[in-house]
Amino acid sequence: MKRLAAVVVLLAARAAAAQDAGTPLPNPLPAPRGEGTGSVLPLPLAGEGWGEGKPPEPTLAGEGKPPEPTPVDGAAPADMTARWATSLYGFAELDAMYDSTQSYGPSANNAALARPGTYAATHGRTQMTANNSLFGFRIGAPAYRRMRATAQVEVDFFGTQPSDATERTAFTFGSLRMRLFAFRLETKFVDLLAGQYHDLFGWGGTGFYPNSVAFLGLPGQIYSRQPQVRVGKTFGGSASAAQVEVAVAAVRPVQRDSEVPDMQAGARVALNALRGASAQGFGQPDIAPCALGVSGVWRRFAVAELLPVPGEPKIAFGWGAAVNAFVPVIPRSSTTDLRNALSLKAEASIGSGISDLYTGLTGGALFPTLPNPGGLTPPPLYRPNIDSGIVTFDADGNLRPIDWWAVVAGVQYHLPIGTGRTWLAANYAHLESKNIVALTPENSRGGVFFRLDYADANVFFTLTPAVHVGLSYQLTRQLFGDHPFGGPNPAAINHRGETGLRLFF
Repeated sequence: MKRLAAVVVLLAARAAAAQDAGTPLPNPLPAPRGEGTGSVLPLPLAGEGWGEGKPPEPTLAGEGKPPEPTPVDGAAPADMTARWATSLYGFAELDAMYDSTQSYGPSANNAALARPGTYAATHGRTQMTANNSLFGFRIGAPAYRRMRATAQVEVDFFGTQPSDATERTAFTFGSLRMRLFAFRLETKFVDLLAGQYHDLFGWGGTGFYPNSVAFLGLPGQIYSRQPQVRVGKTFGGSASAAQVEVAVAAVRPVQRDSEVPDMQAGARVALNALRGASAQGFGQPDIAPCALGVSGVWRRFAVAELLPVPGEPKIAFGWGAAVNAFVPVIPRSSTTDLRNALSLKAEASIGSGISDLYTGLTGGALFPTLPNPGGLTPPPLYRPNIDSGIVTFDADGNLRPIDWWAVVAGVQYHLPIGTGRTWLAANYAHLESKNIVALTPENSRGGVFFRLDYADANVFFTLTPAVHVGLSYQLTRQLFGDHPFGGPNPAAINHRGETGLRLFF
């Protein structure tokens, strides 16, 4: 612990010294390709749906300076310690939100609304939290034999709370959570990334996230971070007309008992000649190129059969496909003047057995209860070996993945006042399942929703280059799977007003 504390103090001192001198901090882990630089490593993104941030401008390896010399074998090495680069980044944040129902915690994401007519559906809720505050480090090792190694560590305070946590402690004693902890090795041939990082499925962390005060992921948005090993290659540099990136990844399996890692793959094209304003989540605006990304995921399920004493597992397979786009309608080439900048973002996704890749989505789906013809007390209990909401059993005992498809579209417009540092953003999302109701026993269908529609409207103000304020209105509507008294599906609605205040450092 003493050594860790010494390292933290040393890094903070280096960062403070760089700021006092008026020089930019070294940034060995640049922002992702498609966000104004030439590397795939991310902006500091926040939360399980928690807002996004922007680091100091990165220093790119190989741009504007010759490559690091490679020591001759047997020669005395240079002072390696002096050439390590480090930077500290993050933000301090306060979020306040009012909901017309008692359905949500600090984040809404894809959680189920309270059914109409219940106590929770007819009473409101007010919350305030600073747990989204975040800090991270970027660390870059000296170049070695034309290879460049960088690492990123990022944490916030939305960690898992103990089961006996009170409401007070949940908001005031936030638990530390590992968001990102990964390293990347860039070589002449391919780039290797290993650690906990944004999923390749949906091209997380590369500029496609919507602009909203609401905590990401928005309803229907692919938003996930997981341990993984990724290999990729980028063709074309930041100065070329276009960049093409391809990558494949082996990701933490959807269930450890599946025995096989999830496999993800994707391709992305960025047009550097067409650039525009892009802010992600509740983040600072940046300049990013027009980009299109496609990606897919494949996974295997091996779930214990639906018996009191399971024998062999039931096997099924899941898959998903996603398309992401960022389009500058009224382009801009610099953040110094963003007046009238207009940009669009969109995501379309579809898949089977991928609900965990949408933040907090289960739709209310559960596994069936075991039959109890003998009236045993207590009744026999089924213990699934996979998280809820991803797969279930049909009436014949077959393992069936739950299907979902979604679209998310957003617009960002900077007002023609000042330098465009006041801007508007709006988003719409639709999420739907075609089989969740059919796979749910009829007497339980009132507990699942099969359709969600979401819309928000946001305004952002820049009080200083470091301090931002955001105001948001968010509307969520869900349809439940039952038909009370033979009538229409019950619909639940929540209205949320949210304010965010953030200081970036």
